[in-house]
Parts: sequence; structure tokens; C-alpha cells
Amino acid sequence: MKKNIRSISTATKECPFRQTLDTLDGKWKFAIIYELLKKDKYRFKELERQVEGITPRMLIKELKSLEQSDIISRKQYPTIPPKVEYSLTEHGTTLEPIMKVMSEWGTKHLERKKKK
Repeated sequence: MKKNIRSISTATKECPFRQTLDTLDGKWKFAIIYELLKKDKYRFKELERQVEGITPRMLIKELKSLEQSDIISRKQYPTIPPKVEYSLTEHGTTLEPIMKVMSEWGTKHLERKKKK
């Protein structure tokens, strides 16, 4: 496995592995995607409460980035006060198997750490 990962050329922008890392980089994107996989739609404040520790400014930044990458969609309703909902796009839902495997790995890793 290590040999395959090392053989990936990270110098090129066309590298699929590098593209994935660039799209999902940062501390908060996985947490946001994880929450959006649990529930179809979130309003901004709901999502802010679910992603513990994130500031409103950082949440806005990460949501914009995920929207530009076609991972999430933002729907704004013409109401007063304004109502905005965030959800995963069809493309964003394709991350679910990755998130599941990461969660399973995390569970095993925590169990392993407890045994030491």
C-alpha cells in the first residue's frame, strides 16, 4: 500500500489524491460534511451548534469553499428574516462511504489506544 501512495505524483494538479486533499483540507470540512450526512438540511445556526468549536466566520468560509467545490448547496428563501438552508449535493453524498470508513478506522484506533 505504501508503495502505491508514494508512486502518486503530488507535484501535478491532475493527481486525484492531491485533488481530494485540496478539496477537503482544513479542520472543519469533514465535521461539516459529517453533520450534513446525518440530516438532510441545516440552517446556519443549527449547523454552527452541531459543529462544536467552530466560529461563525470560519463556518461561513468553509461553507463557501464546499459550495464552490459542489459538495454542498445553499438555498436562500426570500423571507424576512432571511432563511438559508445547507445540504449536500448529489456529488457531496458520494463522500458517505469515505466518511464511514474513516469513522470505522477512528473507532478501531481509539480501541487500540485504550489497550496500551
